Amino acid sequence: MQKPVVVLDPGHGGYDPGATYNGLKEKDLNLALAIKVASRLDGVKTLLTRERDIYVSLADRVALSRRAEANLFISLHANAGGGKGFESFIYRGLGAKDPAVLMQQLLHRAVMKAIDRWEITDRGLKRASFYVLRSNPRPAILIESLFLDNLREAQIWREPLFAETLAGGLVDGIKNALALSDAEPPRPANPKAAGFKRSRTSGLYTVQVGAFSHLENARQRLAEAQVAGFRDAFIYQKQ
Repeated sequence: MQKPVVVLDPGHGGYDPGATYNGLKEKDLNLALAIKVASRLDGVKTLLTRERDIYVSLADRVALSRRAEANLFISLHANAGGGKGFESFIYRGLGAKDPAVLMQQLLHRAVMKAIDRWEITDRGLKRASFYVLRSNPRPAILIESLFLDNLREAQIWREPLFAETLAGGLVDGIKNALALSDAEPPRPANPKAAGFKRSRTSGLYTVQVGAFSHLENARQRLAEAQVAGFRDAFIYQKQ
């Protein structure tokens, strides 16, 4: 089976430093984070739009995603402008059933769970017309990780543990989005070809994929099952 392709896009680079506050340069944080994520992703073919401090045009970043036929394109950024927290974006023109919608939900949830210890504000799942989202023919997500002009969040970025934890959350989110982490395989279109026997008796047989004491865990498994192809999956609460 061919490995899924993930394109990591460290924002800015070269003569474009991005946000520069409190002694931090966004371009450096983005690149270091991309390298950490790439080093941890197994079972995936990972490509970076840049692997060093060089300028890469937005068009070239999208072109790589197109050529590679990426299963997921993630643009990594840090924020500025007088706010605080973490947020993620997909293209505003996508329909509700576009794969990027659920992928964004799974990635965003995994990151927020990972960095919870720092009590980071969740700014939510958003939509925008950023070039790398608007012009990308592949599922694409852009993340903004904290505000460098916020002194507290700049200090958090300086903690080595934060970048490692953020990278881990992104890895978990990517695997969830691609149904690579504890997700059931998609149902085959042809049950007979897959080795299933057709029952001679009438009725339906239910396959349970998990039982959870917390609703949020059940919702996450439901989302993973839906990504894997189970369109009739649902949550049932036992009385």
